Amino acid sequence: MASAGVGRGRVRVAVVGDVHNDWTLEEDSKALHFLQPDLVLFTGDYGNENVQLVKSISDLQLPKAAILGNHDCWHTYQFSEKKVDRVQLQLESLGEQHVGYKCLDFPTIKLSVVGGRPFSCGGNRIFRPKLLSKWYGVNDMAESAKRIYDAATNAPKEHAVILLAHNGPTGLGSRMEDICGRDWVAGGGDHGDPDLEQAISDLQRETGVSIPLVVFGHMHKSLAYGRGLRKMIAFGANRTIYLNGAVVPRVNHAQSSRQPAISTSEKTGLEGLTGLMVPTSRAFTIVDLFEGAVEKISEVWVTVGDARTELEQELVLYKQPREHI
Repeated sequence: MASAGVGRGRVRVAVVGDVHNDWTLEEDSKALHFLQPDLVLFTGDYGNENVQLVKSISDLQLPKAAILGNHDCWHTYQFSEKKVDRVQLQLESLGEQHVGYKCLDFPTIKLSVVGGRPFSCGGNRIFRPKLLSKWYGVNDMAESAKRIYDAATNAPKEHAVILLAHNGPTGLGSRMEDICGRDWVAGGGDHGDPDLEQAISDLQRETGVSIPLVVFGHMHKSLAYGRGLRKMIAFGANRTIYLNGAVVPRVNHAQSSRQPAISTSEKTGLEGLTGLMVPTSRAFTIVDLFEGAVEKISEVWVTVGDARTELEQELVLYKQPREHI
């Protein structure tokens, strides 16, 4: 798949939505190098405090930024002094690439990634409040919004800012199929993060910070109880585009598009017997930007095997109207 990074001002961002244990460094590295991104963004929920998987993500040899989700602190609420603090181990593994309440600059592409609230589970209540207070000194939504705001104002003036959060903001709809809509209760509801909406609103009203893109996950594309598919794109003020990257599950263990899917254990067994990599299809969301504005967004599936890596499917979610190009 041809990179967008040809010529001045073109940038390609690859989004890896909620992983939920579906990540293999060798295969995902092959897929990402095929896609040729300038930057990789991870939306969290790597596993239920799956430290080894997070360490594997930190070993990816591409520029990247990540945030921890609610599943990445699934057990730590117990605060047992006798157990290893797996949240701390994940944060240490990611180092500066974890952008919770921080601004991470990428000068060569004139982009800064600003992180939202770590550990978010959506809605009006802070998830794991003791944990958030311990690590970040944040105790309520107002403090959280201020921390996101302050981080964004630290971006260089010539940089566009991408906000990376585990969950999206409030204000983008309350139907089940909306980008942050509750799909597990009758009647739906807005399950976004109010602190993220407040931070974005304040930034757009009070500063000159350019925010072409807000990236998050948490609210899976497939709705609960087989109710259909979620809208993964939304549009806001000042040409800001909101992108939900949570295509879950993001890996299809299949030998080809014409053959039935196989389980992870079957895949591992076959590879042990044959010594060959059983092909998998892996999901990413690709964002192409030009001069700080979003040109195109696609959900892509890349097939990775021993012999070759190839694009299996591309679903275009957004294409900039011709008059803006």
